[in-house]
Amino acid sequence: MGIEIKGLTVPALLIKLDPNLSVEENIEQLEKKLSSAVFKGSYAVLDYNGMELTQEQSKKIEDILKKHNTQILGYQNTKSNDLKKSVNEKKSLKIVNKTLRSGQTIEYDGDVLILGDVNPDAYVTAAGSIIVMGALRGVVHAGANGDESAIIMALKLIPQQLRIASYIARSPDSYEEVNQPEKAYVENNMIVIEKIK
Repeated sequence: MGIEIKGLTVPALLIKLDPNLSVEENIEQLEKKLSSAVFKGSYAVLDYNGMELTQEQSKKIEDILKKHNTQILGYQNTKSNDLKKSVNEKKSLKIVNKTLRSGQTIEYDGDVLILGDVNPDAYVTAAGSIIVMGALRGVVHAGANGDESAIIMALKLIPQQLRIASYIARSPDSYEEVNQPEKAYVENNMIVIEKIK
């Protein structure tokens, strides 16, 4: 069957490795498929699909993604019984395939990828990073266990409130709409927001 690349939502990809192929064959197929201009400038979630990878092999895969201008958002391991042990002890990823409405809450002890919007008065709390493939208008708290290296990223970042570890930022009263993805991270003891090029 081979490696699968599915569009989750523009511009996010789900890359599923094929456990029936060797790691090297998966890497070769990934290189071939990503050479298409269609995938340039996209973001990817990598599903190891139960495969065991060495640090060197996962670095090779990440290098291929970078080479083809694809940023890695996170990892999942759908066939692994122990998600905590997925890829070099990286945090597991929870994929939420819907828009969060007002009053809905997501809490997770890892990274969270939301394939939809986070509407006002919806809450997302994660021990790791939070990525929203849509408009982020609600309240999000990344690095909830004190991880200051966590990031928050959204295609449209217009939150009611952003928290990373113990740092808090809220949207300004007047907001100029930005039509490109932005990310928020902690630098010099404050939350910094920058456009993703």
